[in-house]
Amino acid sequence: MPDDYSYINTRVRVMRTKLLDGRALDAALASGSYQEFLRVLSETDFAANLRETTGENAGLPELDRALSQNLFTTSQRVLGFADGEARREIEALLMKWDLVNLKTIARGIVGGQGAEKILGSLIPGGTIKPAALQTAAQSSDLPSAAAALSVTGHPLAKALRDAVNAYGSTQRLLDLEVALDQGYYKHTLQVARDNSLKTYLKREIDVTNALIARSSKGQALDPNLFVAGGSLDAAGYGRLAAGDASGVPEVAAILEAPTLEDAEVAARTVLDRSTRTLSVSDSEGVGVILDFLRRKEMEIAKLRLIGRGKFYDLPTDQIRKEVQP
Repeated sequence: MPDDYSYINTRVRVMRTKLLDGRALDAALASGSYQEFLRVLSETDFAANLRETTGENAGLPELDRALSQNLFTTSQRVLGFADGEARREIEALLMKWDLVNLKTIARGIVGGQGAEKILGSLIPGGTIKPAALQTAAQSSDLPSAAAALSVTGHPLAKALRDAVNAYGSTQRLLDLEVALDQGYYKHTLQVARDNSLKTYLKREIDVTNALIARSSKGQALDPNLFVAGGSLDAAGYGRLAAGDASGVPEVAAILEAPTLEDAEVAARTVLDRSTRTLSVSDSEGVGVILDFLRRKEMEIAKLRLIGRGKFYDLPTDQIRKEVQP
């Protein structure tokens, strides 16, 4: 297997043609019932994953498993194209889903949600083995979850330990989540050798800092909430926390968003634009893979929203607004 992106990108471009286009998503939105939605989906490349969804008493959990399995298979296939440093870089990208999963587990444990609900919320597209995720999700407390990941030797194990310690000091989930962000981006920036990957990670860090700054608006500046490695230094983050996005105008819409949902939409828009730009400007680097993985993630998210809307018989216009904000 190659340690460069020419071969990998050729294979990923073929995979990109399998993503659902606007016409297929419109057909899913236009379906008159949940069963018709499943039928429409069964006429796509998702067919092999949908067997459980048509069984007696099948519902949304079966759909979620089908979509999750498709995402896992896709991410593992991309990873399988690579070797050497290229593989390490792609693994670092897939670890973004590990980061999301660790936050989900932490929130679930703190909120007393129970292992079944936590496991149902995880995204199986990352690099942490399912058995380790299950053990962590079934933990009775955060230190036990951190210990479960530590025995695997996963690169984010230390980040989770640091995050648990941060939460232990303040009892704030924000401190835990930011510590995880800090550990994740420290690792990925160390792994990155491709300039486009470094550029994208810096943009992700800028977006992350903007979301943190927005969530802590009106509070005293806490320098521990700053994620290093982006376009801003600590002083720049202080200005961002005060509502000044002059150093990174791309994230201004995040700070100005009236609601958290609007801020998250603005964040996704910034990252979508970044990956599209890199896929064109860096056709022989990681840009093509970045763009594909982001498109795949959004495809799965949209199908989940449409499936839920059809299952609960919501008006099509309402579902469309959620899918295409």
